[in-house]
Amino acid sequence: MSSHVEEEIQRRIARARAEEERKRREREEFAAARTVGVTRRHAAKLRRQGQTSRDDFGVRVYRRHNCEAVHTTWTDFARCVWPDAEVAGNGPYAAVACAARTVTLYAALPPALAGKRCLDRDGCGPNCRGRHQVIALDPGPRNTGAAA
Repeated sequence: MSSHVEEEIQRRIARARAEEERKRREREEFAAARTVGVTRRHAAKLRRQGQTSRDDFGVRVYRRHNCEAVHTTWTDFARCVWPDAEVAGNGPYAAVACAARTVTLYAALPPALAGKRCLDRDGCGPNCRGRHQVIALDPGPRNTGAAA
């Protein structure tokens, strides 16, 4: 009689193991499908971000400045646009604090937007009015020495 009971126990154990294996495979398949879906969504998001224009972020573009010189660096151009400001960094995107006391230049738009968010969150000084901006610098061909 014990052999019949033992056989039944072994069958139940085998069935439970097979069920656990099936569930494990199913979880792995779902995880792989989820990874593929997330990857597709991230790739689509990156493609959309690459197609976004400056206007979509509300970024102003500065082309005019205070002189007729040919500026060789973004820092020189920013110092010409904001002569009283403390200018740091290098790049065509500027995160500008209230009253243009400080200007931080960035090589790409996302870090400049992040810099503006930091200014918005922390403030730029004791008299901060919360009027921080991201500005794209565009000196134009006439002021960079590039052909028109």
